[in-house]
Amino acid sequence: MAIIVNRDIQRLDPRLLQAFDALAQELNVTRAAARLGLTQQGLSGQLARLRELFADPLFVRDGAGVAPTPRANELVAPVRLALAQLQALVEPARFDPAKFSGIITVAASDYAVAVVLPGLLARARAAAPALRLAVRPVRSQTLEMELRDGKVDFALTIPEFTPDGLRSRRLFTETYVGAMRQQHPDRNKLMDLSLFCSRPHLLVSPDKGDFRGAVDVALAATGARREVMLVLPTFAVALTMLEDSDMFAVLPRRLAQRSRAHIHVFEPPVKIAGFDLCGVWPERLHHDAAHVWFRQTCFARTAPA
Repeated sequence: MAIIVNRDIQRLDPRLLQAFDALAQELNVTRAAARLGLTQQGLSGQLARLRELFADPLFVRDGAGVAPTPRANELVAPVRLALAQLQALVEPARFDPAKFSGIITVAASDYAVAVVLPGLLARARAAAPALRLAVRPVRSQTLEMELRDGKVDFALTIPEFTPDGLRSRRLFTETYVGAMRQQHPDRNKLMDLSLFCSRPHLLVSPDKGDFRGAVDVALAATGARREVMLVLPTFAVALTMLEDSDMFAVLPRRLAQRSRAHIHVFEPPVKIAGFDLCGVWPERLHHDAAHVWFRQTCFARTAPA
């Protein structure tokens, strides 16, 4: 249905409403003009437009000032309400997390879920007890579309999976450690390059299922290689497999430290490049009050190294 705009509404400049409000409060042209930063002639021009718009004198001379007409008195309250509503349109929304009951959808790997989410959820729920989080897997091929289309609000991922044109910020830099089960026969042996490469390894490759990762790149630089006999899509399954086998693995340090009761952690005999974990969000939510608060909560305290 077409909306027909009254021509008088099109003539209603917000500055005219401000002039009316100043005159209604000051009842003096000189003081009202000074309040608005106008000359008396400028304010008189706006008053003339107001009189034409409302077909009423509005303010008439009364001694040293002006007096409102009955029509002006009728307009005082609605004009102030209109000005307040217009001001609210241009002011940033005030967000009270205690009153927030919405859903925020986060895309994250199981590593990020294990390392970041517990602390983030505790901090967020302490301020916003009615907040609900929906967590879904990170899919690098579709992440940009999901963020832009509103299927995902925030993502925890690595820079390599962060599409161009999205907002991002680093949470922390992660490093790697070696891992084996606590009762592994090699647990108390000196972990040199020869022993490290002589045992079967498992590798976590959430996105591609590759048999080659950062460890293999580091080993290749020394002329060594390992045998990767198992590739898994999640770290949770990797930890379970380590507990029930004699395989080695190289895992993110923060994740491995959370599982020290079940696995033995050691320093790899080769230097392995770490990775950054980033928070990623779309431009459409960059200024949204609820999401600004959520991001600040996420970045306020990252997982310890």
